[in-house]
Amino acid sequence: MFELTNLLSCFGPTCGDVVDWEAVEATYGRRLPSDYQEFMTAFGCGSVEQALYVQAPATTTAELTGNFVSTLPAGMLADEGAGDWRDPAQAGLHRLEDMLLWGLTEEDFLCWVTSDENPDQWPVAVYSRFHAAWSVYPYGMAEFLLRLLRDGFDEWPISDAGLRSVSEPRFLHDKDEEAGLELQERPLE
Repeated sequence: MFELTNLLSCFGPTCGDVVDWEAVEATYGRRLPSDYQEFMTAFGCGSVEQALYVQAPATTTAELTGNFVSTLPAGMLADEGAGDWRDPAQAGLHRLEDMLLWGLTEEDFLCWVTSDENPDQWPVAVYSRFHAAWSVYPYGMAEFLLRLLRDGFDEWPISDAGLRSVSEPRFLHDKDEEAGLELQERPLE
């Protein structure tokens, strides 16, 4: 998380959220990963370059829909094609019902595979609409984001390649976006 906070900067006056983690744990019936908790403290909910949205944790069961960490949408769970895997060796290893959605791009779902009892061991799973399939990466959320922002994948894991060209990535908190702030386009370097 330290490297991520050194790489990613806040754009706008709001940076970080105060979260009642005991309420979050009661809502989900388990703790969420430590690196996610640190991310919420450092950045909060919002978007990286308005391309990748990080969802807030729910503190009540009523919030388990909308822009909060949640299970996959019922329509996706019912769709037989939504269970396809890019790597056939991963087929059958992970259940869609065991995933918690923590991030989105315009085209993709970013989840944790929650089958391990220790949330700090949850790998990141990405459903890429470009590939119309899932891939699982053996990293936590912070390391996944760091690798994404440093272009540290052999195969780009998300559909939108726009984050590949950003040398100084910025985070825009939801509150600042709602107040009308927008990240200005920068020329490609």
